Amino acid sequence: GSLRHREGLKAVLGRSSCPYRNTSSPPSASTMATLIGRVVRCNGLPNEHLFGKADPYVIVKALDASGNPAGESRTSHKKGSDCTWEGDEAVFNFADVNLDGALHVSVWDKDLGPDDVLGEVTWPIKLVPFEESEITLSLGLSRKLDHAGKKTPNGTVTLSMKVDAHHHWL
Repeated sequence: GSLRHREGLKAVLGRSSCPYRNTSSPPSASTMATLIGRVVRCNGLPNEHLFGKADPYVIVKALDASGNPAGESRTSHKKGSDCTWEGDEAVFNFADVNLDGALHVSVWDKDLGPDDVLGEVTWPIKLVPFEESEITLSLGLSRKLDHAGKKTPNGTVTLSMKVDAHHHWL
C-alpha cells in the first residue's frame, strides 16, 4: 500500500528525503512553479464490470518533494474504456508546486460500492514542459492475468499541461 507507493515515489523523485526537512526556511522561489493543465482523454481502460461499461474519472494530485499532497483536482465521470473530457471539464491548476515534486494521476471507476482504481502513474514535475504539450502516460500493468497468463495493460491517460516557473526580480 502506502509504504510501497512512497518507496516508488522516492525512486521517481530520485531522493530518499526532502532536502528542506531540517531547515526552518521554505524552498527557494526558483524551485517553485505553477502547474497548469487538463485531462484530455483515457484510452484502453480495463472494464471491471460484469455488466455495463466502466465509469472512469481521474484524480490529479501535485506532490511536494517528499511525496506529500500539495493540491488535488478531479474530473467528472465518463462512460466507457475510451473517453474524452472537453474544455473546462477536467482542468487542474496548482500554484506554488515544487519543481522537485511530482504529479500523481490515478484513474478510478465509479462503482455502487467502493470505487476501484483502474491505473495510476507518477510523473516528475521537472519533466513537464514550459510550453503546453500533450503527454500520454501509461497506467501500468494489471494484476490480473489474461488467458495466456500475461499481465494486461491498464490503458493510458493523456494530459495537456505546462509549467510556469516563478520569477522573482529584486
